Amino acid sequence: MTDTDWTPLFLLRTVLFPKALLGLRIFEPRYLDMISASLRQGRDFGICLSHPRGDGHAEPELVGTLARIVDWGGEAGILQIQVRGQKRFTIQDWRYEGQLAMASIHPWAEEPIVPMGRESQPLHAILEDLIGKVPAAGIDASSAGMVLAQALPASPEEKQQLLVLQDPLERLRRIAELLSQRGGA
Repeated sequence: MTDTDWTPLFLLRTVLFPKALLGLRIFEPRYLDMISASLRQGRDFGICLSHPRGDGHAEPELVGTLARIVDWGGEAGILQIQVRGQKRFTIQDWRYEGQLAMASIHPWAEEPIVPMGRESQPLHAILEDLIGKVPAAGIDASSAGMVLAQALPASPEEKQQLLVLQDPLERLRRIAELLSQRGGA
């Protein structure tokens, strides 16, 4: 395995979903360097939910999402970027190189394209608030679930559970449950 096979990881207390947007404020030198290299090389980086290890470093969840920078700017040592989630991945191996976590990853296959279904109708209004008018042909369950999960008012651990699901209809069902518990949909 060569060093080009290792993907830099941004370890956060948040989860990024494929097809969803996430805004980030970058100020730590290790991440400023990582983002700079990503922009120069046109490479994605991984975003993983992290947990403190007790030695000043964090440990990533083993499933994360590749992030592509779609917009950036900033001032006074703070870089603001917006990323769009790409494919989910499983970490096969990981290590720290200096202060930056690096991982050997295995990208997941795309989820099957299936319609949302009638039981997901209450989620349509929320989805329209997030993305605007839903096309007449509808939006597939995977795309809808990923966008809804990103915006969901839930804990990072609950979002991680939604990220690892491989059934888009089950993800929508769980999102509806979480919203119902919080007095939403």
